Amino acid sequence: MANTMHTGRCVSGAVLAFVLLLTGCSYGIGSSNSYQEPDCDGVLANAIQGVRADDSSGTTDSYFQWLTENCSYEYDILVDYTSTRGAASGALGPEPCSDLAQYLVPEAIELLLADGLCTSGSALAAPEPVEQPGDGIAWDAAVSYAGTEQRVCGPLVGDGYSEDDVFLNLGLDYPDPGRFQIIVWDVGGLEPIAYGSTLCTSGVITLYNGVAQIELYDPSRISIYE
Repeated sequence: MANTMHTGRCVSGAVLAFVLLLTGCSYGIGSSNSYQEPDCDGVLANAIQGVRADDSSGTTDSYFQWLTENCSYEYDILVDYTSTRGAASGALGPEPCSDLAQYLVPEAIELLLADGLCTSGSALAAPEPVEQPGDGIAWDAAVSYAGTEQRVCGPLVGDGYSEDDVFLNLGLDYPDPGRFQIIVWDVGGLEPIAYGSTLCTSGVITLYNGVAQIELYDPSRISIYE
């Protein structure tokens, strides 16, 4: 019985088309002269694209397997990228890229940076709190001290009137709930105060609909720093 020989066969079975795509081998007679070196960069690029697209078809897994067997460095890039990608998308968020350089290959860090999954430069130090006149606390910290007596300072950004009552908004203007307000009851009116001036006053901090405030009846308890 005569057997027919097929030269240049790369692989057989279900993975045939995948390997042919990667290597450039053709299936059939006379293919031995068309063999090309495996394209590690190309397979890595396809794998990265699949990971970014959350591919679940199995094709991306095939890329992983092929890189494992043929391109060890590109496989390291892929593993570093994918293993860090999940953590960076979690509750803790991205790390500084400079910190990742201690244990990831540079190409993986470049991919993470391109995806916004690590931050360029070093982590910024928390800003030092600005010193307030008379050892007061800043307007935006007042909400954390509700129920206590404090001296609160901040820039005047807006004001309002309701009959004989005056409302002075520090830091943010009405109706922003993050503002701090000084209320002066039954005063009728105040001399104009330049916006941007720093105002300080002392009293018990209360909350009204989430807005931190100090209520006064005597406007002389307000200090003005221009």
